[in-house]
Amino acid sequence: MNPISESGNQRSVAWRVFFEASGRLQGILETRLKRRFGLSLPDYNVLLALWEAPSHSLRMGELAERVVYSPSRLTYLVTNLSRDGWVEKVPSASDGRGFDAVLTDAGIDTVLNATELHQQTVRDYLLDDMTDADIDQIVRIFGALDRRLRLGGE
Repeated sequence: MNPISESGNQRSVAWRVFFEASGRLQGILETRLKRRFGLSLPDYNVLLALWEAPSHSLRMGELAERVVYSPSRLTYLVTNLSRDGWVEKVPSASDGRGFDAVLTDAGIDTVLNATELHQQTVRDYLLDDMTDADIDQIVRIFGALDRRLRLGGE
């Protein structure tokens, strides 16, 4: 056997397993968040980023970077979250030209409850059966990937 093609095949398998397993886990998370809270996974990511921010508020551009969404996609999500009463979009206090997204009291309650469900689901399907060494490998591998993507990703 040609070791190059064998290595290439294993790399293809690694990508496929990662792609399919992460897609399935995200699908389970999405279904559970929708059923219990009416949230999509992107909605949840926006609420969580605002929860983690000082004063539960971020400039729209900074929020888009944190959740890794295009500005237009983020605007769409924030508009829907505002309609549902979880986020307010207000003129920026820092310069008045842009807008900030601010978590409302209802948004705080929702993100805290949704986070319990999210964390339990991730524990059940991913983390509980892993060793500390497995977790260390995930952090090492995906930390390196994130650094490469931040430096050269498009």
